[in-house]
Amino acid sequence: VKNLSDRVLTQPEKEVLAKGLNFAMTPQQVPIVDLITATESAIKKNNLTETEGEQLRLKVSAALSNAKPPPSNLTYEERKAVASLSKDENITILPADKGRCTVILNTNDYQDKILSLLNDSNTYECLKRDPTSGYKRTIIEYLQSLQKEGAIDRLQYHRLYPQESIPGIYGLPKIHKEGAPLRPIVSSINSVTYNIAKFVANILAPLVGNAPHHIQNSMDFVNKVRDLKLDPSETMVSFDVTSLFTCIPTQDAVEIVRRQLLQDNTLQNRTTLNPEQICNLLELWLKTTYFQFRGSFYRQKHGCAMGSPVSPIVANLYMENMERTALNFFKGTTPSHWYRYVDATWVKIQSQEVQAFTEHINSVDKNIKFTREDVKDMSLPFLDCDVHIGENRSLHIGVYRKPTHTDQYLLFDSHHPLEHKLGVIRTLQHRADNVPTSQQARDKEHKHLRDALKTCGYPSWSFVKSSAASRKCRVTEEEKRDRRHNIVIPYVSGVSEKLRRIFNKHIPVHFKPGNTLRQRLVHPKDRIPHTQKNNLVYAVQCSEECTDLYIGETKQPLSRRMAQHRRANSSGLDSAVYLHLKEEAHSFEDKNVHILDREDRWFERGVREAIHVKVEKPSLNRGGGLRHHLSPTYSATSGVTGIPNRTFNHLFWSKGVKNVSMRLHFSSSLH
Repeated sequence: VKNLSDRVLTQPEKEVLAKGLNFAMTPQQVPIVDLITATESAIKKNNLTETEGEQLRLKVSAALSNAKPPPSNLTYEERKAVASLSKDENITILPADKGRCTVILNTNDYQDKILSLLNDSNTYECLKRDPTSGYKRTIIEYLQSLQKEGAIDRLQYHRLYPQESIPGIYGLPKIHKEGAPLRPIVSSINSVTYNIAKFVANILAPLVGNAPHHIQNSMDFVNKVRDLKLDPSETMVSFDVTSLFTCIPTQDAVEIVRRQLLQDNTLQNRTTLNPEQICNLLELWLKTTYFQFRGSFYRQKHGCAMGSPVSPIVANLYMENMERTALNFFKGTTPSHWYRYVDATWVKIQSQEVQAFTEHINSVDKNIKFTREDVKDMSLPFLDCDVHIGENRSLHIGVYRKPTHTDQYLLFDSHHPLEHKLGVIRTLQHRADNVPTSQQARDKEHKHLRDALKTCGYPSWSFVKSSAASRKCRVTEEEKRDRRHNIVIPYVSGVSEKLRRIFNKHIPVHFKPGNTLRQRLVHPKDRIPHTQKNNLVYAVQCSEECTDLYIGETKQPLSRRMAQHRRANSSGLDSAVYLHLKEEAHSFEDKNVHILDREDRWFERGVREAIHVKVEKPSLNRGGGLRHHLSPTYSATSGVTGIPNRTFNHLFWSKGVKNVSMRLHFSSSLH
């Protein structure tokens, strides 16, 4: 933990933060809504027959009716510390950019650091208003033209349809540099171009990695350099691009992508779009690099936003073109080896050419500037490899860690499934087996890992179990084809394993841990106003002394949906809320509308709405107004009509409904 704030941490606060931000706390309630939603989603995606679906529902319902949350993995003092840290608005808690360290900054200092980045007028400009609606309109018009031309069908149109979340910027502190400057990241999830970015990324991904200088990862790099020797006249250096993503000229990048697509003979196997249409979508994305910070809107003038799924691909394609030019037109002796991973490059070169080549590559493209690192004490770090020059000028490689690296891995008492913890061991051991090039270095790395993991609470038997699991046969391609669509369910110790045994007879299951310290403590982005949140299940009750209640769902911002409830419908049935307000002369305020749940996926949001309606029995909901009707099978274990009472008694209180001001209508048995 690196505390750069004015707050003096108590001992419990230090202890809980030292667990790492990926530490998962045990849930206080079993997430029934999530588990039932996952069940319904699995049945739909895998097209189970009605009989199969009902059998699965019955078994899941029986398991959930007896489910209990596991005991807490934090002490009472540690739980209080988490609550105290989460409520303190004077500090901002962040993960370090590298090294698995938890950093605490004064909120004012953090905001000043972000503003100092945004004050760079060469990179960013402040906008007068929110541009979301204009960008959305432009994208919809182009998608409609693609559909009219037959390039995409109606289903693909809806998949690419723009969402409305406003991108937000945040920064990760680089604690290995003086002053802990921030690396800016723009979160664009569910923004107007997010669906387009994912779609284009899938199309362009196969274009990356075909260049001879590209490396996929550390192990690929080791395999390419492990047998090299340096001549007495040779040395090695590494180059890093300064702020690669924000420096890429967008028009040049689009032209490079267009040329690559025109030469791609397999493009028609991945998409029905032609290169021009793909590039038009790419340009739409490149022109919407905007975000919000402290209520103001900014636009990135050029380059790709860090945080978008397509940014690394465009950056790689641009760098491949740039490095070809740099290597082909150098007048001196060209480096014999040049290996690049995104913005980092390892080079084997004649010693007398180092300075000239550095000046050359910095003159090839005015937008791309390199910094150089030379050999020091016969070693040069590159990625997570320590490349060392041996006595006979051969290269020996070990694992490299920055001085700020903390050896903070997932703690064994974190509320993660055992398979995730064994996966940590396997991943680190795989690196220890494949990165070091000598047996001595491999033994040293394995000892280091075993000591580090034991410090993180890993018992000796976990290393044995991990080795046994890694020797299991891999799934064959035929078995993969025969498998059904898998599902991901929240992990609750003792409950999720039981559900997996039930599901595995029908559908493969994976676990997703929740309730992590990062989710509880790390909130660097602007808070979204209550009325601007979207993809919601909500409850409306009058501001008057009125007991009538309406529960609905919407993908739109809440304020827009509430405006629809207040006016007559010109093209169909009037809203039940509108009719109630009109007949009773009642009213309500948007800020008093309660958010019961949030779900981005359309079908799953309908399931969540149905669950809440089943629990609440809202008086204003029309009988046929639900998109999804919950099966009565879920009530089989309780012997009463509706949802199992034992299950949903703690479910609804866990959603925070007991804290809302409106009076909810629970049945007498639920009370």
